[in-house]
Amino acid sequence: MVEKLHVDSNKKMQHLKAVCFVRPTEESVRVLCDLLRAGTYGEFFVFFSSVLAETHLQALAESDENEAVRQVQEMYASFLAVDPTVFTLDLPRNDHLLRYASLAPSTRSTVIDPIVEGIASFLLSVKRRPAIRAQSNSEIAKRVASDVARLAYEQEQGLFDFRRAEGASQLVILDRLDDPVTPLLSQWTYQAMIHELIGIKNNRVRIHEKGKAQDIVVSGSGDGFFKDNMYANYGDLGTSVKRLVDDFQAVSKMNKQIDSIEDMQRFVESFPEFRQQSGNVSKHVSLMSELSRLIGERALMAVSQVEQEIVCGADRAYAFASTLEKLGDPAVTSTACLKLVLLFALRYEKEGERQILELQNALAKRAVEPSFVRLVRDVTRIAGEAKRVGDLFGNRTFFSRAQKAVSGLKGADNVYTQHQPLLVQTLENISKGKAKESDYPLVGPAANAGSAQKDQRPTEIFVFIVGGITYEEARFVAQMNESNPGTQIALGGTGILNSAGFLTDLMKATQ
Repeated sequence: MVEKLHVDSNKKMQHLKAVCFVRPTEESVRVLCDLLRAGTYGEFFVFFSSVLAETHLQALAESDENEAVRQVQEMYASFLAVDPTVFTLDLPRNDHLLRYASLAPSTRSTVIDPIVEGIASFLLSVKRRPAIRAQSNSEIAKRVASDVARLAYEQEQGLFDFRRAEGASQLVILDRLDDPVTPLLSQWTYQAMIHELIGIKNNRVRIHEKGKAQDIVVSGSGDGFFKDNMYANYGDLGTSVKRLVDDFQAVSKMNKQIDSIEDMQRFVESFPEFRQQSGNVSKHVSLMSELSRLIGERALMAVSQVEQEIVCGADRAYAFASTLEKLGDPAVTSTACLKLVLLFALRYEKEGERQILELQNALAKRAVEPSFVRLVRDVTRIAGEAKRVGDLFGNRTFFSRAQKAVSGLKGADNVYTQHQPLLVQTLENISKGKAKESDYPLVGPAANAGSAQKDQRPTEIFVFIVGGITYEEARFVAQMNESNPGTQIALGGTGILNSAGFLTDLMKATQ
């Protein structure tokens, strides 16, 4: 929390300077107050990552008996911008968020406060005070929305007054448990595959080559190839990497042909770019090699085909038989088998009770831990159809069921990427002003507005998912922004999920 940036040559303690970057929490303010009273540092420069409560500022002033504080500033940095349209709060405990309803009242505030702080920091950094909506059946979504509305429209009204038309922007707070399917599916686009199979942390990936660990940066801001291919599917990606290698080989041959002073000068001038291109080629070849190895070892293409059949197909008997077959295949990992059974339970929780029980027994025969077998039952308790607002599998209207049946007969261009996250349907309804007020009610001052404002189409949507987002949802948001420039969308969440992390969160939440 505290960094000493300057020490005077005589090394007297009163000449030490402390630059503090802290979150505006009770604990952080208490530690700062203790440091001020101790007189360890002669000067303090304090930067808070979000809105600082007046009571906290007063506590700092009362503790600054030596008048050591030189600067106090809010920097609005309680979030991480991952991509141009994606941000995360990078909170470590998503399982608390999934079982929020069962938490003690005293614990709820400690869970909610960092989320409200992060969202407020984001809104202040982009200078927006949006109308706020929340998923109606989620206690945590409604609590976050109401706390953000109270902060923006009451407690810090002047700070959030950016003089923009009310209703032009909307902040929508959703609950991850409304769509537990997307984080459980295998992914087949570059960025999502890397996170699913290897893991991305703050745009960095760690891979092991020849017994050595290597950190690789994967970000579109400094890597043109990744920017162009981060949403490319696995088949197209192989072609793109081959083209990247071929282009580099052509440049390498040209640089080897040094026959004159002019050639030498050209090579020296292009050498930094050449080295950068060399590192880029090496990085993406290494990533593709690792992804291909993991896909082959885990038989993921066959598993993914069954996953898509479960969530997108219309033949329950075929989905059951295919799942049972994979559970008996030793090449398929126990984790992959568990995900298949969870998906089947979520899809057919009512009409497939007997088949779900049979799949649970098959899991037990594979020596899967009993707690994970019980998760199959528990997942419908916390994220079953009765708990969801969205039409996750397109079963609630005759039109959607008929459309699903027709699309199933036609087949798909890519059997591995048929699924579309529920978020897409939600955002389309909100952008068109068709989202049901009963499902996503307005919170705060906007809730008392007239019907005209309630039906207004927003030009900006900030959607935040409590419990975490996925790179697959980020891909669809980027595509929606490109296809509909009239409504721009930014996606945020408490973290960025892959299936392993989500399974861990579900396990802890149900316990």
